[in-house]
Amino acid sequence: MIGDRIKEMRLQKRYSITRLAEKAQISKSYLSQIEKGSNSNPSLQMLHKIAASLGTSVDYLINETNEHTEAETAPYITEEWMELLSKAISKGMTKEDFIEFYQYLSFKKNLQTVKDSGH
Repeated sequence: MIGDRIKEMRLQKRYSITRLAEKAQISKSYLSQIEKGSNSNPSLQMLHKIAASLGTSVDYLINETNEHTEAETAPYITEEWMELLSKAISKGMTKEDFIEFYQYLSFKKNLQTVKDSGH
């Protein structure tokens, strides 16, 4: 099912397997395996790369929605981010800690923006 969606979108964009693999920075053989269904459970990181290259969402590729929406231009989760998250979790960081830290950084950035604008 995932492979069918990827192939359908790839053909709509008139991309060859080689071109999509290059855009997504994955191997051509890996992409081919996904499309043929011999790899029906690709990693989320790979799906992010493919979805971003096709201009769609991971939800659409995994058939969570039948509505194709243009993907946000947010970057996919890289190996470096996964390592950072793994380290933080292994040191005891919880989801609540992460949310609190994110909110603090957002507040700090907004405060700096207000200071920079002279208000």
